[in-house]
Amino acid sequence: MNDLLNWKTQVRKGYLELCILLLIQRQERLYGFDLLERLEKFDLPVKEGTLYPILSRMTVEKILSAVWETKDIKGHPRKFYSLTKEGAKLLAEMKTEFARMVEVYDSILKK
Repeated sequence: MNDLLNWKTQVRKGYLELCILLLIQRQERLYGFDLLERLEKFDLPVKEGTLYPILSRMTVEKILSAVWETKDIKGHPRKFYSLTKEGAKLLAEMKTEFARMVEVYDSILKK
């Protein structure tokens, strides 16, 4: 049981990062809570304590840019995340690699 849990944790980490970048690319920019809601809608629930460190790390690594906005926003200021050029390049590479991994999996499964 512990082996399965460990495997799921490892697989989910990379998959989650891919999904986060895909959602940000699709919307051009998103803030954290919006990302949490969108991930939940795709049956990929994530806790704030998991998401925000990922967004922070990706910002430090220049995969994402982050901008605080207060204008035209009801309630609290929000930090919006967007892909940088480096982030867009990384996402393209991740999508290619993920598609290749799925092809390998499907090939093995069919044989």
